[in-house]
Amino acid sequence: ASTRLRLPHATPGPQGQMSAQRLLIPTLRALLIAFALFEAVNIRLYAVRTYGRVIHEFDPWFNFRAAEYMVAHGWGAFQAWYDHEVWYPLGRHVGSTTYPGLQLTAWGVHSALAAVGRPASLNDVCVFLPAGFGALAAGFTGLLAWEVTRKPNAAALATAIMAIHPGHLMRSIAGGFDNESIAVAAMVSTFYLWVRALRSDASWPAALLCGVSYSYMVAAWGGYVFVLNMIGIHAAALVLVGRYSARLWRAYSLWWLVGTAGAVFGPARYLVGWQPFQSLEQLGPTAVFAALQLWQLSEVMADRRRLDATETLKLRLRLFGYAAAAAAVAVAVVLPEGFIGPMSARVRSLFIKHTKTGNPLVDSVAEHQATPPMLYWHYFHFTLFVMPLGLGTAFFGKSDAKLFLIVYTIVGFYFSAKMVRLLLLISPATSVCAAACLDSLIAFNIEALTADDQPPVEGEEEEAEQPRAISPPPQQPPQP
Repeated sequence: ASTRLRLPHATPGPQGQMSAQRLLIPTLRALLIAFALFEAVNIRLYAVRTYGRVIHEFDPWFNFRAAEYMVAHGWGAFQAWYDHEVWYPLGRHVGSTTYPGLQLTAWGVHSALAAVGRPASLNDVCVFLPAGFGALAAGFTGLLAWEVTRKPNAAALATAIMAIHPGHLMRSIAGGFDNESIAVAAMVSTFYLWVRALRSDASWPAALLCGVSYSYMVAAWGGYVFVLNMIGIHAAALVLVGRYSARLWRAYSLWWLVGTAGAVFGPARYLVGWQPFQSLEQLGPTAVFAALQLWQLSEVMADRRRLDATETLKLRLRLFGYAAAAAAVAVAVVLPEGFIGPMSARVRSLFIKHTKTGNPLVDSVAEHQATPPMLYWHYFHFTLFVMPLGLGTAFFGKSDAKLFLIVYTIVGFYFSAKMVRLLLLISPATSVCAAACLDSLIAFNIEALTADDQPPVEGEEEEAEQPRAISPPPQQPPQP
């Protein structure tokens, strides 16, 4: 006899009963997502319930003061504001040294509440803003998991994990009015829209939205450089593994054009400047953009000339050779000396051990030091152990989104080991990987529990229940 647990299976019945059974799992899944988003906000309100509606720590207080100035004097005055009351006696030009996305978001929410007849103080808006964006980050993480796995259960689990992920909680508690509190949501939304743009040929509008989301990320936090390079590395990896397509060229071109325009001419233009074309850590994605244009050109020329694979490769090598020669001449002759600057000291410290930024204030901060191994357990808990299994599932069934998760996780873990504050960058990746692992384990166990409980094929049950007729013994011929 079988020792497996036998679960009752659905028996044919009225159409309404079968429809209710089909809706049960989606309903439970929707309830899990709703509960996760509610708890994402609720758990971040602990500080408010304990200490009241107050701003915590030094940087959030500076950001709140800057938001007050923006609301009181307007955007133009904020950009020209030279604050003589900080960094005495030098002071600080706030407009060119601050990523203003945080203040603009608080100002927008404050004005929107007043417009709909529900006014709130700027202090309350700044206190509750991180909690709300924590829920947004959890929701976009679930959408990213859906694009990677194409499994709704994994998407729901990823939303629930990200909602209470300690690596994300540390930067999104109510009252922690800091740049990272909104930047994580902007980062995950950019990643989701990027992989969404690669789903099909008709998904190119998502690339435009991805560029807008990236522009907001640039205005919110200096960590936009990580987002920029992640998309560039992913696009290059797709070409290297033979997954180039016109869809990739279209999506990357639209994202890069909209995103770069938003970075150079957007709210943080005084801080970003022309770095996408000058800074060494941002030139890589620009080079990928140029390379994709040449690759697409070679595809079109080869198709029109009906070239075979060998001739197409020769054409491609000629095009890239001409482009490299033109770029070398432009750098050596046309561009002024020093136009392309070296990699910044802070970025160099992520690659070279013991490299300091040269700023004693920055070097002395604990969160800028290398990450001790014990902190991974502190901030990632059980996801640290199930994440490798979930990442392994991305190697089965090739897709652009799965390759993105692989690249994102590997690159993110490398940089997280170099600086403590960069741990929050891989919180979405660990949530997606852990959700993929848990979804696979749940599906495997359900399949194992119900393997012996499948309904019999029509006609087999009646045949099994009927007693088999006993055939009479053969007749013996009479003896003479």
